[in-house]
Amino acid sequence: MKSKIKSVGECASLLEITVPQADIEKAFGEVYGEIAKYAVIPGFRAGKAPVELVKKHYEKNAREEVLKRLIPEAYRDAVLEHKIFPVGMPEISDVSFEGEAKLSFSAKVDTRPVFKLKNYKGLKVEKKSPKVSDGELDKMLDNLRELNAKYVAVEDRPAQMGDYVVSDLDCSVDGKPAHKKRENLWLLLEKDSLVPVLIEKMVGMNKGEERDIEANIPEKHPDKTIAGKLAKYHVKAREIKKRELHELNDEFAKIFGKEKLDDLKTEILRELEARAKANAEIDVENQLLNKIIEDNVFAVPSNFVARQLDFMVEDAKKHLMQKGFKKEDLDKKDNEFKERFKGEAVRKVRLLFILDSIGREEKIEAADGDLIDAYKTISAQSGKGEEEVRQFYEREDLVEDLKDKIREGKVIQFLLQNADVTKKD
Repeated sequence: MKSKIKSVGECASLLEITVPQADIEKAFGEVYGEIAKYAVIPGFRAGKAPVELVKKHYEKNAREEVLKRLIPEAYRDAVLEHKIFPVGMPEISDVSFEGEAKLSFSAKVDTRPVFKLKNYKGLKVEKKSPKVSDGELDKMLDNLRELNAKYVAVEDRPAQMGDYVVSDLDCSVDGKPAHKKRENLWLLLEKDSLVPVLIEKMVGMNKGEERDIEANIPEKHPDKTIAGKLAKYHVKAREIKKRELHELNDEFAKIFGKEKLDDLKTEILRELEARAKANAEIDVENQLLNKIIEDNVFAVPSNFVARQLDFMVEDAKKHLMQKGFKKEDLDKKDNEFKERFKGEAVRKVRLLFILDSIGREEKIEAADGDLIDAYKTISAQSGKGEEEVRQFYEREDLVEDLKDKIREGKVIQFLLQNADVTKKD
């Protein structure tokens, strides 16, 4: 095998490979020998036809099989010859195959970044004291009151700001329905609504009353097809309800299985303190990883960045769709999203290689016991049996991905254990 290598960008190489004629002839001989065992040719029993006839009838099949064998073998040999460390699959191109005489092709491959790790032990980070203020406790209690509020029917007055109007709602724009008729729709009368003018004109409605209301759709409305246009609404107020909050007393505590309000406060404080402690740990980890990324600057494979960027864009669009934005509108902004996330994608990929290098340097691996513990954790989180979890990861060929994630977590723990942590109020 003959091969040449040249750089085609940072962390990318192009291999130009020629397979020797002797290897091609040997591969054809092996393939035709295998085909002859089951070849069906008129006038001969299966597997009994002369080799020359087998070659004539199965030439196309043989060529395809020879290519399948020789290209991966030659690529692996070239990688070893030039001592490069590929990441990901190669892009095969310029395949020239002249029967048993000549085979050549090119293979573009991303390569592992070459860099010298900066010192990663004893990095200075600050850890905040996980304290909980009285204001946080009060806020949590207010949130619990909001979540457990009672909604009481209003019979003696019209709707006012702060009420909920249980409505039947029709909406048309440009003479066409903007959506299907909504029935029993709870509309909160508040200024910060999606269509403020509609809400303002519903104030004063009585139970059973119907109104025709015109209102301009705000320019920032998620549905761009109607944003900024004049909408005509027909609203029927089925019911008017006001929200009533529980008093902060022992009776309120019993909703949560506590005898006394003080018992509830103690439980909430315990949860807030646990959350503050977890946030302090996450903050230390983020400080540490940011320092490592900033200290180790090097080029990373473009294909890795592209895949990470695609993942980040799709994740962002998924969250926006949950807020009411249309997929087709978001798809048009792919380039805008990619430009916004590109820097962070590079950082994430760089961190991946840094943590892998530290793992290699410190000989950190994911042991079988770590894998078993991971299955137990996933089982507890998902509610599925450990054996079912294990079979899923094996069936979907995800075991190595899980081991990589475990190893990465162990490397981060190693960094935290070897960091210089200063406590800060």
